[in-house]
Amino acid sequence: MRVDLWDGSVPHALSTDDVMPHLDVHLPPREHATGAAMLVFPGGAYTFLSEKSGVQYARWLATEGIAAAVVNFRLGSAGHRHPALLADAWQALALMRSHAGAWGIDPERIGVIGSSAGAHLGAMMLTGSPPDGSAGARPALGVLCYPVISMNDPLAHTETRKNFLGDHADDEEYRTRFSAEHRIDERVPPCFVWHTLDDEEVTADNATTFARAMHGAGISCELHLYQSGPHAIGLARNRGLHWTADCTRWLHDNGF
Repeated sequence: MRVDLWDGSVPHALSTDDVMPHLDVHLPPREHATGAAMLVFPGGAYTFLSEKSGVQYARWLATEGIAAAVVNFRLGSAGHRHPALLADAWQALALMRSHAGAWGIDPERIGVIGSSAGAHLGAMMLTGSPPDGSAGARPALGVLCYPVISMNDPLAHTETRKNFLGDHADDEEYRTRFSAEHRIDERVPPCFVWHTLDDEEVTADNATTFARAMHGAGISCELHLYQSGPHAIGLARNRGLHWTADCTRWLHDNGF
């Protein structure tokens, strides 16, 4: 089920825009539904949206009774930068809450799951506030898969940083402002974070840096570091890497 993110004009639009950001909604059978939901932010360095960490995640979550909506947000490769990308992310959360009754969702149990650059977008929500500054508007929890956490060297992924920050990619103040490890406060919800140790594209130090900052702030965070696996492996079932089993248990333990 497709639902457009914006009704009418799209904020921060470019004159060349011809695609509407939207949700691709996957609902579990009502008799199997837990009432929880996840927004899915695909990876792709803000250059493209990966199906492996988009619709495939949504289908997996729906089999676990969790409603899932893949967020087809705008991309840096099409000229979009901050704040357009985050505007789409926050609108996705607001839209899912507004449809909670019709979709059988508890509006207080909507989390985010993101991979690589999509995890960066999710982490910005988990550690930030929507444009209107609404209190208590953050997602209920977060799952960050092989995440890009930091915009600062040496952790940063250059393509992701350029696509998100654009002309500000070399600005140290912007790099720090949009590095999740520097944004953690007492309102950050519980998180599940995983990475593979031999990821050569996005270093696992992103995951450990975030988890360390969460632990230092006294916030619940479960970290899994798997021995091997390349970047962007999605569900990884063909590799015998069963992170989805660990994550499903964690989600259910946290009321999802």
